[in-house]
Order: sequence, then structure tokens, then C-alpha cells
Amino acid sequence: MKKLDFNRFVILTLSLVMLLFVWQATAGEKLYLMTGKIAAIDHTFNTVVIEVPLEANLFTVGGPLSSKAILRKGGQPANLKDFAVGEQVRVKWRSTENGHIIEMMQSL
Repeated sequence: MKKLDFNRFVILTLSLVMLLFVWQATAGEKLYLMTGKIAAIDHTFNTVVIEVPLEANLFTVGGPLSSKAILRKGGQPANLKDFAVGEQVRVKWRSTENGHIIEMMQSL
């Protein structure tokens, strides 16, 4: 009977450790929401560069659109070709080890 309790304890402990590890791995990815102007668009590579004013400086958000990116213009679904350089947009993006990934962009 004691061996069965010990086995349950070990299985429960290992399960909790694995759950914490998976949670930590996914919790590290943060989404950012910013507002700025489109500085460049590359339709061939499905990428966009947005300059975001932060105090006296500009922060550059640039990268490809994610495969599930949401694009909206005038409150309607849009394509990257519907946007233009100089346009004011709100962008949701995440940072990866390979750079920024654009998750959402909408015109203002």
C-alpha cells in the first residue's frame, strides 16, 4: 500500500513540474499594442515597418505578418495592399528570437 502511495506522489509531482514548465514556456511570449505610422510595406515578403513615437524617440516595429494576422481598414477586413506608407495604424505584435511578428494591424 505504501508503494502505491509513493508512486502516486511521484506521478503527481512529475505532472505538476511538467505543467509548470509548459506554462513558463508559453507565458514568456508577450503581445504589445502600439500606435504609429507605416514607414514601409513589402508585399513580396508580406512585411510591414511601423514607426511608433515613444517620448522624444521613434520605436520601430517591423516584421512579417503572422499566418493568422488580422488586418482591418475602416472597420472592415483588409489586405496588406489596402494600406499605404504614412498611414496611421494600431499594431499588435510579438517579439521572437528571430524578430517581430505582426499579429494585428488596423487603420485609425
